[in-house]
Parts: sequence; C-alpha cells; structure tokens
Amino acid sequence: MAETPALSRSSSESSSALHLRAYEEIKRLIVSGEFPPDSFLSERQLAARLGMSKTPVHIALKRIEAEGFVVISPQQGIVVRGLAPADILDHYELREAIEGFVVRKLAGTLDATKAAALRRSLRDQEGALESGDLARCLELDADFHLLLASFLGNRQVTLAMSHLHDKIRLVILRVSSLHRARFEESVREHAEIAGHVLDGDADAAEAALVAHLEAGKRQILSRSESFRAA
Repeated sequence: MAETPALSRSSSESSSALHLRAYEEIKRLIVSGEFPPDSFLSERQLAARLGMSKTPVHIALKRIEAEGFVVISPQQGIVVRGLAPADILDHYELREAIEGFVVRKLAGTLDATKAAALRRSLRDQEGALESGDLARCLELDADFHLLLASFLGNRQVTLAMSHLHDKIRLVILRVSSLHRARFEESVREHAEIAGHVLDGDADAAEAALVAHLEAGKRQILSRSESFRAA
C-alpha cells in the first residue's frame, strides 16, 4: 500500500537512472555519517527507503564495495567499512601526488572566471567559519580541492579527487575531529595555495599544498586509536 507511489516513481525512471540514484544516495548516507562505520545495511530496507526494487540497490552496493566503503560477505552481510591508519597514509600520499600536479599545472593559467570562482570559494569558507558552521566548513574544504581539480579539465583527475575526498570526509566524521582551530588553519592554508596559483608560482603552490595535506594527515592520525577497519 505505502509502496505504491514508490513503485510508480521507479517505473518512470530508466534502469541506469535508478542505479545511479541508489549509488549516490547510499554513498551520501555513508559519507555523511548517517550510516556509521561498522553498521549493518539491508538491501530490503534500503530499497524501501529509496522507493525502488532491490536490484538497483544490489548493483549500487557492489559498486560501493569496490570503492572500499562497505564489505559484503555471506557471514556478516553488508557492513559499512572504516579506514585503518595505513589506508589514511596511502590516501594522503596519492592526494599529494595528484593535487601537487594539479596546482603546478594551474599556476598562472587561470582566466578571470576561474580566478573569481577561486576567490569566491575562499570567501565562502571564511563565512562558514565566522558563523561557526563547522559541518559546512568541512564541505567547503573538500569543495576547494575539487574546484582546483576541475579547473584542470582532466576528467580522470576530477573523478579520482572526488573518490578520495569522500573517504577523507568519512574518516574525519569517524574521529569527530571537527575542530574550529584546524579549520581556521585550513582556510589560511587554502588562501596561501590560491595566492601562489594566482601569482603563477608553481613551486610555492605545490609546497603550500603538500604542507596543507601533511597538516591534515597529522590531525587525523593523531586520533588513530579511534580507527578500526571492518
């Protein structure tokens, strides 16, 4: 009875659209912390929540498993996976390689529109910090890095960055490290990175970017006792 509207809505969507919607929504729930690490998921309950059959949910979960966000096994079922300290080190090492390349390539190349977007991102971060909205600060922090990657125009780089930042959001939420002091530092570091990119100083931009990521990595790993990968 209650499922009739959902079934009607599902029937109007293409199979690929359903798969994408299931993937994006389930992943959002994991990354936002609504489905925390070590929690158990049910295909049936997810399908009911999303208003669709279990098939697109099953396909979405297999994709999410391949990305390392859940573990699926006959014994335990579907479990949201956390990240171990070794995973964090690997992720930050990859980010330094990718993002260092990005800022070097971008230095001195931004047109007026992109430069304005970069400055607007910094203003938005400052505004969120002033209002004390630390959850918004987290979103804007990730958006800043994704914005830089998008300027490069390399789709593979953008996809890789999006995937990495989803995992970093998950880690930060897990250790509850939404501290104002770190966000204040982060906004200053972002401004330094942006300044070097706009000035065309590739070496300084890369050095500032690496220092920024190293500071974030230390913040997370300092609370490494909170980690236990599924």
